[in-house]
Amino acid sequence: MEIQFSEFKISQKQELINFLSCGSWPFHSTPNLSKDKLENQFDEGYFIGEGNKTFLILNDDGSIAGVMRLFDLGSGPDDDETPLFDIKIKEEMRGKGIGKQALKWLTDFVFANYPNKLRFEATTRIDNTAMRKVFEHCGFVKEAHYREAWPDADGNRYDCTGYSILRSDWQNKTKTPVKF
Repeated sequence: MEIQFSEFKISQKQELINFLSCGSWPFHSTPNLSKDKLENQFDEGYFIGEGNKTFLILNDDGSIAGVMRLFDLGSGPDDDETPLFDIKIKEEMRGKGIGKQALKWLTDFVFANYPNKLRFEATTRIDNTAMRKVFEHCGFVKEAHYREAWPDADGNRYDCTGYSILRSDWQNKTKTPVKF
């Protein structure tokens, strides 16, 4: 499947809010996002602002297939904070390889544009098997398991796992195992 990536622009605010509020994100803490909540997040700099960037995943026809948000990018070239990301792919687009393409692109973006970043990481729920496979495919290594650390909207608690990729592994196309 052919997709493109585009940095989110303020002029696309309504399109982003409509996309996120019309979808269901079952492996996220808030699976259904209201337009009001998204408006507040936008106003607070959640999508764009210091240390945050958002990218749209676009289909051939320019429609949004997904959204990626980078956060904890830090505030300058000397900031060694480890960036994290969130990805949401439209339900009917899931299972088509978009997650793999998107994570590879996002990893390249982080390491190419932020030379001070030595790691890139994310967490996902233990039952999000598809995302865990995407991490593995894209060179990320599981380095943490958090027990009952991920609450959902109904009060259930799930284990979650942490994955990361090191700049050196990205550069050398290797996977350095965790030394437990």
